Amino acid sequence: MQLSKSDYMLFLRHPALLWLKKHEPNKIPPVDVATQQRMASGYDFEEHAEKLFPDAITIGFTSPAEYRTMLSRTAEAWKNGAKCVVQGMYKSGELTCITDVVEADGDGYTLIEIKSSNSDKPEHVMDLAFQRIVLEENGYNIHKCQVLHANSKYRRDGDIQPNALTQITDVTVRVEKRLAKTKVDAAKAVSIANSDSIPDIDPLIATSNAFADWLEIRKELEPKLPDNSIYNLPKIGHRVAKNLIAQNIETIDDIPQNSALLSHGTAKYWKALSKGGQYINTEKLSLFLDSIEYPVYYLDYETAANPVPIWDNTSPHQQVPFQYSLHIKRDPTTEIEHFEYLHGDADCPVYGLLLSLSKQIEPKGTILVWNQSFEKKRNEEMALYSPEHAIFFSSINDRVIDLMDPFSDDVIMDPTFLGSNSIKDVLPVMIPEISYNGLEIKDGGSAASEWQRVTLSEAADKVIVYKRLKKYCERDTEAMVLIHEKLIELVQSETLK
Repeated sequence: MQLSKSDYMLFLRHPALLWLKKHEPNKIPPVDVATQQRMASGYDFEEHAEKLFPDAITIGFTSPAEYRTMLSRTAEAWKNGAKCVVQGMYKSGELTCITDVVEADGDGYTLIEIKSSNSDKPEHVMDLAFQRIVLEENGYNIHKCQVLHANSKYRRDGDIQPNALTQITDVTVRVEKRLAKTKVDAAKAVSIANSDSIPDIDPLIATSNAFADWLEIRKELEPKLPDNSIYNLPKIGHRVAKNLIAQNIETIDDIPQNSALLSHGTAKYWKALSKGGQYINTEKLSLFLDSIEYPVYYLDYETAANPVPIWDNTSPHQQVPFQYSLHIKRDPTTEIEHFEYLHGDADCPVYGLLLSLSKQIEPKGTILVWNQSFEKKRNEEMALYSPEHAIFFSSINDRVIDLMDPFSDDVIMDPTFLGSNSIKDVLPVMIPEISYNGLEIKDGGSAASEWQRVTLSEAADKVIVYKRLKKYCERDTEAMVLIHEKLIELVQSETLK
């Protein structure tokens, strides 16, 4: 059984993930739409990065038949005097890899991995170490290893300039330090891939960044985890689980009160549970509510980001707002008004959005948001995009109050929040009759990918998707309105006691 570099990287996340892919792939969740869109945007970045190597011979494949000839075509390209090969295939025993770029460099070669992130990552080093082993066992003397990634300081101005869009980080030394371990791990991965039985499914074997994903898979495998297993704690992470197990704490019942072993999210849940139900610090909540001034503007953006900026004056991975929902309550006795904007053309959405928004928000009153660091950052970026609106956005940011604060600061605690401050987790607890479950679009990632899909192309379902996007964004600000009203009601009911 062949072991590709993607197989190897899966093995590093958790060995059992590799085994499932090879033997029971139906137990690995399918890639969601938002992840598919991110992968597609990564391919777009690769295409621009490959333009830095105009003399390269590109191997690649577009069909199973072409894939089967990649090894021979790669070898033939080098034999015929190629100085650089893109998307070539190399094989050593059971190990195989398709490299992004291999460039002849004097008496050796430079191995380059193209990644759409704004910097190199530890996993890129592991990936390159695997590739280097395969290439060197084929006689290629690799003396440089590099990651070619996005340049976060690049701002698009006209056609994409690949040299400005990208940066190269040399990781040769880190790759060399990883080679010995990679050889051992690759041999283990081959053995597991060829095994008839699944390896240890212990969640702690997963890497920290794969822990949450693996835990969801583990919960569906036999033997089932006990209901009181620590792995059923909300928001439990790799470090917390490791520390608890090290103290021989395997069940929730064994966790001591006020345990310092818990992380922030898990500790929030545990603290709320110890209160015996919903807890409200009425005095602090009252002070928070008193800081909100009418008119109140409940504001939420939806944004899209790409490693290759689509529009001028935007940067790689910049979150560009394409939609807003705005509920307004002029004073405590007036009816709620709703306004919205959804950009429907392929040009940059920022200017149309800010022109619409600037007509709705007056110079006084509180701007209520959920997660102010994200919303305020978008305002700062829009001010840079349109300097004539800098004063407007500065005024907005000066008046922002985060409705999430009472929940993140433990002014309100409830074990059914499951340690989360997300509005999607808070809303159905505070307002049980309303949630996001009935919506076709339920999260920001899906909203971004769907908006780009139908807006940047001639999609037949554009009208339908736009209706769904409006419902989703409106739900965010509607949720803030209802939660704000509920908080006022809670304080008033406590005051009357």
